[in-house]
Amino acid sequence: MKRFARSLALALAPLALAACGSEPGSPANDAESFAARIGASEATPGAVPAPAATATPIVAAPLPGAAPGAFAQGTLTDPAAANCGAPLMAPYIGKLADQTTRAAIAQTIGRTENLRFVAFGSTADVNPDPTSPRLSLMLDAQGIIRDARCG
Repeated sequence: MKRFARSLALALAPLALAACGSEPGSPANDAESFAARIGASEATPGAVPAPAATATPIVAAPLPGAAPGAFAQGTLTDPAAANCGAPLMAPYIGKLADQTTRAAIAQTIGRTENLRFVAFGSTADVNPDPTSPRLSLMLDAQGIIRDARCG
């Protein structure tokens, strides 16, 4: 009986080894076969998957007293810059800094001291500082007011 079992084991060994080396048929390389392999129920050839939903960004409301535009510390878009009157200058941005406009600006902020017009290319030191009482109006090469800053 031992001999029979040993013979049977030796006879079945090549079959077992042959089964280990055999490869199953290779899957097709089309969209439906791929979808079936990854578990999708249906695939549309050439379809682009939809992106995942994202949350819509929430933009904070402007701070009270700020002029419209992108926030920049110490400039007219900074509500803390009310110390020098920079937020009051929003209507003058883009206007020519002629004598009439300068007089209107002085009337709007109620003073002429601590008020300066900085010409394009000037070497004047202007550091935006919302705590400074001095108002600096930045002019471009054509004399048009482009920014208002405390400092």
